[in-house]
Amino acid sequence: MRFLRRFFIRFSNFTAGRRADQRLQDEFAEHIAFQTDENLRAGMSPAEARRQTALKLGAAQAIREHHNAEQGLPLAENFLLDLRYAFRMLHRSPGFSLIVIVTMALGVGATTAIYSVIDATLLHPLPYPHPSELVRIEANLPGVGAHDIGLSIPELKDLQNSGIFQYVSLCFFGTDTLTGSGQPTRLAGKSVTPGYFAVLGVDAQLGRTFDPHDATPGFNNEVVISDGLWKRALGADPHIVGKTLRVDNDPALVVGVMPASFRDQGQTSEQVGTELWAATGF
Repeated sequence: MRFLRRFFIRFSNFTAGRRADQRLQDEFAEHIAFQTDENLRAGMSPAEARRQTALKLGAAQAIREHHNAEQGLPLAENFLLDLRYAFRMLHRSPGFSLIVIVTMALGVGATTAIYSVIDATLLHPLPYPHPSELVRIEANLPGVGAHDIGLSIPELKDLQNSGIFQYVSLCFFGTDTLTGSGQPTRLAGKSVTPGYFAVLGVDAQLGRTFDPHDATPGFNNEVVISDGLWKRALGADPHIVGKTLRVDNDPALVVGVMPASFRDQGQTSEQVGTELWAATGF
C-alpha cells in the first residue's frame, strides 16, 4: 500500500508538470529574496549577501532536479524530453529522417521474418508426435531453375523400399467443389498417398484415416474431411462416416473426420487450411 500511495503521489506530480515546477521556482525565489534581505540588514554588501545566500540555500537548479527526482517520475520525464528532441532533429533533416525510418522498417521486417522461422522450427516444432523424425523431400533441377518439382513414381517406390523411412507419402494441393450437401461449397483439398496420416502419426476423431498399406492404384474414392468442413457444410452429422459425398461430381466415401486441433502443414493455392484429403495410389 505504501508503494502504491507513493506511486500515485509521484504520478500526480508528473501530471501537474510545469505548474508544480513553477511553484517550486516561486517558492525558492522567495527564500532567496528573504535571505538576501536578512544578509543586507546584517551589514553585508549586495554581492556578499547574494553569495552567502547561495552558500546557505544551495544551487537552485540542483535543488529543482533533486526535487523532481524525489517527487516525480524522472524516467518518464527524461523519455518525453528525449522524444521531443528526436522529433526536432528529424524535422530539421527530413531527408535523413526518411532514410532512418526506411532502414528501421527494413530491419524490423527482416528481424520479424527471421524470428518467425526460428519460432516455427525451434521454439514451436511441428504439432505432431516425434516431429524431429519427419522429413520433407524436395526435388530440384538447378540447371533449369526448377525448384520443388515433385517426385516421380519410381523415386517414390525407391524411398518406400529403402528401409530408411517407416512411411513415405506424396501429396498434391488443389481445390475441390463439394456438392450434394446443399449449396455447392468450394474447398481446399489434397490428394495424398495412403501413408500420409501414418507419416504424421495422427488419427481421426471419427472413423479412420487411410490404410498406409493400401496398394490400390488410382483414386479409391475414400476421403477424410476436416472438423471445420464437417461442422460448416455437413452439420456435424455424427453418422457422416460411411456416407458418400459428391466431390467435383465424383462419389467420395467419407472414412474419417480429423480432430478440431489438427492443422495440416503447407498451404494450398487459395492460402487456406486443407479441408479434404483424397486417397490415391500408384
